[in-house]
Amino acid sequence: MTDYLENELNVWVTYIVLSLFTVVTFANGACAGASGDNGTCMTARECASRAGSANGYCANGFGLCCIFMTSCGSSTSENGTYFVNSGYPSSYDGTGSCELTVVKSHPDVCQIRLDFDRFTISGPEQMNHVCNQDQFIVSGGNPIPAICGVNQGSHMYIDAGIGTTNPVKLTFVTSGNSYARMWKVKVTQIPCSTIYKADEGCLQYYTGVSGQMRSFNYDSVSGLQLSNQDYGICVRMERNFCGIQYTSCPDTVNNRSRSFTLSGNSNTPVNSMTGSGAGPNNCAYDWLLVPCASNVGRIQPNQALCTDRICGGTFSADLSMQSSPVMSEFFNYTRCHHRL
Repeated sequence: MTDYLENELNVWVTYIVLSLFTVVTFANGACAGASGDNGTCMTARECASRAGSANGYCANGFGLCCIFMTSCGSSTSENGTYFVNSGYPSSYDGTGSCELTVVKSHPDVCQIRLDFDRFTISGPEQMNHVCNQDQFIVSGGNPIPAICGVNQGSHMYIDAGIGTTNPVKLTFVTSGNSYARMWKVKVTQIPCSTIYKADEGCLQYYTGVSGQMRSFNYDSVSGLQLSNQDYGICVRMERNFCGIQYTSCPDTVNNRSRSFTLSGNSNTPVNSMTGSGAGPNNCAYDWLLVPCASNVGRIQPNQALCTDRICGGTFSADLSMQSSPVMSEFFNYTRCHHRL
């Protein structure tokens, strides 16, 4: 009996010694921090050496969820970096320029996605809706229109080029009156070979069989249509689907729906306008381009098969005071065009 206990004890001691010196490895994968922010799973030493902040555990407790958050005058190559205003999470009420330089983490990166987790800066002026006080500017990639106002929940895809290219710069310019500004922009680097890379020319890119899109600075109460906007909005064509149906969202706040107004007074009823002509019911200046659009269940007038531009105060592919679902077959691309 004594020999048996001694043998069992030796085995147990050996197990403890081996466990103490076992090397645990894990991938630097995505993780969710205790704060709800997304990060990268790392060792404590690696997180500290890369100027990150530990925010909870990952890899079954062997790693730390490392969050990268930076502010004005910084440069980053870390995937998933959060770009925040000075003093975040408090608001910012100063004037000046706050810039982040984004460097590719690898030459295989082709795109940079910006997710606006927080985005509240001064909106456009009331007359022509130009962002002449506060602005968010992207430079170094494909041409991006400057935006302002409230854009929380929106996103952008930036073309970063192929191979080693110039960095992309994100700049918040604040020059208006006193205002409680706040921003938190998540910067995600997207490799060329991934299936979630957006198509070329798409500033916004949506996936799935249903969803909701909105223009920058959209708000049914106080939002104003931004001038000088021209960008593409793309929807990935999902398997077994051959078309897209668009419907204006319900507006439960106003007596008259403001879910779609382009060059139309949102306070009084305005019919829809379509087409690219110069007539009073055509879209000559501002429009939403939906390739080969037609109202669901209706035949276009004048034997036209479909139309391209939609504007006015009612969402419809026909001249109407009533909103209608609009179908676009075989096309997954829309374009929003606003000019001064």
